[in-house]
Amino acid sequence: MKHVLIINRYDDELSDFNKYIDHDAVHVSYISLTETMRYITSSNCYCIAGLEQLNEEEVLDQAKKIYKKKPIDYVIAISEYDLDAAARIRTELNIVGATVEDNLLCRNKKKMKDALAHSTVRYPKYAEVSSHQDIEKFLQESGSAIILKPQVGAASEGVIKISELADIPRLSSYSGYEVEEFVEGDIYHVDAIISDNKMPYFKVSKYINTCLDFRNGAPLGSVTIDNSEFIQKVERFTLDVCKFLKLKDQAIHLEFIESKGELVFLEVGGRVGGGEIPFITLRNESVDLYEMWIKAAMNIPLEPVNTKITGFLMMPNPYSSGFLFNGIKELENETITYQLIQESGDHNNFSYENIPAKIHFMGESQIQVEDAIKNSMKILQSAICQNHHSSLSLSESS
Repeated sequence: MKHVLIINRYDDELSDFNKYIDHDAVHVSYISLTETMRYITSSNCYCIAGLEQLNEEEVLDQAKKIYKKKPIDYVIAISEYDLDAAARIRTELNIVGATVEDNLLCRNKKKMKDALAHSTVRYPKYAEVSSHQDIEKFLQESGSAIILKPQVGAASEGVIKISELADIPRLSSYSGYEVEEFVEGDIYHVDAIISDNKMPYFKVSKYINTCLDFRNGAPLGSVTIDNSEFIQKVERFTLDVCKFLKLKDQAIHLEFIESKGELVFLEVGGRVGGGEIPFITLRNESVDLYEMWIKAAMNIPLEPVNTKITGFLMMPNPYSSGFLFNGIKELENETITYQLIQESGDHNNFSYENIPAKIHFMGESQIQVEDAIKNSMKILQSAICQNHHSSLSLSESS
């Protein structure tokens, strides 16, 4: 009987591994945060290790102890924060799946582009930096705007657009940063499951605004592309990226720019996309991307999925204090399938989860859904205002 080790960080609707793995057909062991174990029961588990923090060294130590009891065949980790630990376990215990070296190719943005050097995939000009002067030099040589970003990170954290010397931040250390040319164009994302060198789930979407805009207080939207010729072009592009970055039997979230008809690689994550992506896929397409990812990782055959034309809108709090939506409790549009609007709130911490509004859409065409997202965005932007004395209130419908 095979033995699966799961590194568990969450306890939401997409973290119940009993739905994904038959615990009677394989041995299942967990290394989990003690506070997120509500779906984990000793009656159907081989071994359970609870930790206050999923520190990489502690997780590795527990994995070695479990391995001594019974060798591990697969290591599953669905949080980006646990991919490093999972790769370390596989490498040190010689378990099938992404090794530490493989994992860096979907975690470190510089190494991603290094690996694409001998491919036909276009990517921005880039350089590793270690000082303010390095950034100055790259900016002057570029002759136009550049992007400064951490080599490892997500959700545009630490990303800065630099158009002139005065924009260069004064950091205590530039270690671990890179710069790259700013490429004009629309930004797209691919959400896919790779299984046996095929993509049983493959979807191309276009961002409305950017993740960096969202971090800076602007709404973020996304809409499914329905142009078959463009989709085929992106599919070939995605397979090329996966080949050179050694991505196989896993989920991927790939971002690229279309610039003057050319596809330009930005970055890829070896995981399910964040924000509303897994939830809208589950609710509107009845597809659980985490289930597909786990089955792919365990080499269980997957049937192709017919995707639908969907979209989402996420509205952050643009104010440093509280917010209030004037006169809005619910939006009306035939394409809206789910909406959660906080009538007021007093938070401003960055989050994809705890935000003033999140809305899901589904329609017959890209144009229909995109128009609905943009109209909803305008309504929410015109209605949100600053509120210094707020109390949380929710309005949810689907």
